[in-house]
Amino acid sequence: MPSTRTLFWQPTAQQIEDAPDTRFRKFVNRRHGLRLRNFDELHAWSIENLDDFWKASWDFTGVIGDRTDPKVLFDASQPMEYVNKKMIRANMNYAENMLLAHRNARSSQRAVLSFIEPKSISAKDLDDCLMRSLSFEELYQQVRFVAHTLRTKYDVRPGDRVATFSPSNAEAVILCLGTLAVGGVWSSCPAEFGVTAVLERLEQIEPKVLLTADAYRYNGKTLPIYPKLQEILAKLPSVQNVVVVGQLTKSREPDEKFPHDPAGRKWCTWNEMVKQGAEAPAEIKFERVDAMSPVWILYSSGTTGKPKAIVHSVGGMIMSQKMVQTLHNSTEADDSQLTFTTLGWMMWNHMFSTLGCGACIAAYDGSPFAPSASTIWALASRHKISILGLSPRYLQTLETNGYIPNKEFDLSHLKQVQTAGSVLKNELYDWMRDNVHKDVWVNNGTGGTDICNLFIGAVRSKPIYHGELTCMALAMDLQAWDDDGNPVMDAQGDMVITKPFPNMPIGFWGPGGDKRYHAAYFEAYPEKQPASWVHGDWIEVHSLTKGVTVFGRSDGVLNPGGVRFGSAEIYSVVEKIEEIEDCLAIGQKLPDGDERFVLFLKPMQAPLKSEVVDKVKLAIRQALSTRHVPAKVIELRKIPYTTNGKRLEVPTKKLVNGVKFESLNLSSAEDPECLRVFVNHPELKLEDVPAKAKL
Repeated sequence: MPSTRTLFWQPTAQQIEDAPDTRFRKFVNRRHGLRLRNFDELHAWSIENLDDFWKASWDFTGVIGDRTDPKVLFDASQPMEYVNKKMIRANMNYAENMLLAHRNARSSQRAVLSFIEPKSISAKDLDDCLMRSLSFEELYQQVRFVAHTLRTKYDVRPGDRVATFSPSNAEAVILCLGTLAVGGVWSSCPAEFGVTAVLERLEQIEPKVLLTADAYRYNGKTLPIYPKLQEILAKLPSVQNVVVVGQLTKSREPDEKFPHDPAGRKWCTWNEMVKQGAEAPAEIKFERVDAMSPVWILYSSGTTGKPKAIVHSVGGMIMSQKMVQTLHNSTEADDSQLTFTTLGWMMWNHMFSTLGCGACIAAYDGSPFAPSASTIWALASRHKISILGLSPRYLQTLETNGYIPNKEFDLSHLKQVQTAGSVLKNELYDWMRDNVHKDVWVNNGTGGTDICNLFIGAVRSKPIYHGELTCMALAMDLQAWDDDGNPVMDAQGDMVITKPFPNMPIGFWGPGGDKRYHAAYFEAYPEKQPASWVHGDWIEVHSLTKGVTVFGRSDGVLNPGGVRFGSAEIYSVVEKIEEIEDCLAIGQKLPDGDERFVLFLKPMQAPLKSEVVDKVKLAIRQALSTRHVPAKVIELRKIPYTTNGKRLEVPTKKLVNGVKFESLNLSSAEDPECLRVFVNHPELKLEDVPAKAKL
């Protein structure tokens, strides 16, 4: 059915005129003698004229680089299933674009704020938890020193890896820029990861330098890092230099002495690393490398085997992130963004790219609920943050607990709230308008670690509808496909991208990486040639609005009796029931090849009562259909999530269907042990399932 979503926000004529995507559309019209009338026509033009689009975006957003082909910038002529080593024809440097490609370059405007979890939300403690504040000029100078140290003292050359096992802080920002300035490759793991999770990632890429800290604060507790760090380094012989930040001290000097290192690596404090670069040239020498060279390595959450080490390109990140931040996210110089994320989620890298617009990034390390639910909002108010990046799960928790941020704080300076990570239910749009302020722009998008950017997002020139992502990203030829690989509108299907885009990975790191990369995205529809990128999301594209509804992962799609539907449809109903705290929807395979829908519920008060189960089933039947009613409802003490706030649907589905617990990679799980309940769960036995009558 065409979209019947209700209108949430409508831009005024002046807002449409002032929107960056409108200004870009007029720029394209002038350059090419066109009469594109709105965003939808601009999008249609962009996917039919990929090279012209990326040339226009390069010029409009102010990308810095040397184009190496006078005719072609973006080569879309090759099949997208194989990495085109000449797809982007330029030499570029990511750090140069973040530091110099905007009007705040080397200015006194603030560039980086670095917060730890405050002890209270008093004005004094909110100031005290700001550990560092850097202007763009100060950031430039810090990067200058660090880049020189990496080059001359640590022998980091183009292609060498620099990594973290660290809390999020200003030093990670500086070191990332320093690494990329010299042509190195960045990768990061957060301090809360376990030893196995870190080694599964960093052993693959063999970093030469590791940034870490002595301790960090989370939920009011000070947690040491050295014990885990020693185990990690014992199995990571590639690391030659370890740099330690005093995370909880204003001086950035560690409170703890360095542990004994039997391998004889060189250890130093952050301050010592900066001093080692004191003789750096007055200007940073940015290594402009081939645009298809690696810039950083991110990791898929994985469900079996080690996490996939996804390699992103310098040019792909610069071009796609500059475009999205400018045209879709409407990020401007002098904005400031705080995204609640760790160094283990691509949202850190995505927030990082706002620097390239001249905006300030705020790194926050700690619990968003400590010392209270007010923490993020108190920091936003105190430090005049204009963009907040928050997960739907976090917002849902606030709504469930009745928290109202604008009762405590003046949030009138907050221009937009960006959400990502999972489906944003309808009620949370209204919650933000009512409880943040009436003019806040709710910018809901979806992307992924795989592309470190957006597939679907928003623009300031288009209206927003409840529960619907506003538009496909420019130059992203995105479709919904049915089981036969045919594109469908106003019907649910697999999310597929049919034409190349610059931020496709350039492969997976390590032996066999090209084969694993091909298998991950291009083999779902083998009969369709040329192959297209199949992302694994279950969506519906709406013909009336050109917006997209995302229902969840397609590999976690429910399909009882041949009726396919996304788990998000179930969650949107169940989450409204006051007796239910949380839920998880899974398909369990049956002996006859069909499957049954199993719904796990965490009640507000245990045990789960039969009348509550009946209420849930009735609500699903009335809101959706009889086909959507679960065949089995099971009480759970804890719903499994990733550390980034996503329900662990796919690993749970694997366990429910007999995959061994030991074979799963659960390094991204918030609490891996809570998934053991699904192994041989007595209520999941299939012996008593009645056989279907034969026709």
